[in-house]
Amino acid sequence: PILDDPVVARIHEIDTTVEAGGFFGYEYIAPGAVPYRLRGGVNVMTNAGIQYGGVRVAANGSFWMPVSPRALLGLGLGMTWVSRSFNQTYFGVTQADSAASGLPVYSPGGGLEQYTGWLAAIYRIDKHWFVGAMVYMQRITGDAADSPIVSQRGTRNQVTYGAGVAYAWK
Repeated sequence: PILDDPVVARIHEIDTTVEAGGFFGYEYIAPGAVPYRLRGGVNVMTNAGIQYGGVRVAANGSFWMPVSPRALLGLGLGMTWVSRSFNQTYFGVTQADSAASGLPVYSPGGGLEQYTGWLAAIYRIDKHWFVGAMVYMQRITGDAADSPIVSQRGTRNQVTYGAGVAYAWK
């Protein structure tokens, strides 16, 4: 992983932070024999200048379809736009970073940062127990993708996958 990369480890460290913002979403549940769900939302976040200034805006949509009385399949798509300050914090390479790491100095602008997509399945074992699995893909784009952190030491594409078990008190 990029966190283990000895070159990237030499650039500026980003402290843990807290973001605040707002979310607007809408969900449609289809009436009838197949109650599929469509969800959409927009999330606007800022860090109030603690680590970065400006904003990060994410738009996401999802579709869930029951395929049996116990199983659901879902898919989703999204994209994220970020401010110049966000990109500079997370993808920029300062003069000091360049001297320490050997990566070229890079000062990104803002813009479309990533596209996302996912596929998921949930199965209800009984009234309380559920199992699920998901594959999540991200494609870094724009100035973030042109960063030497990504273009020389990482990759534009990130895939995450997993499975889990859940218990619902209902």
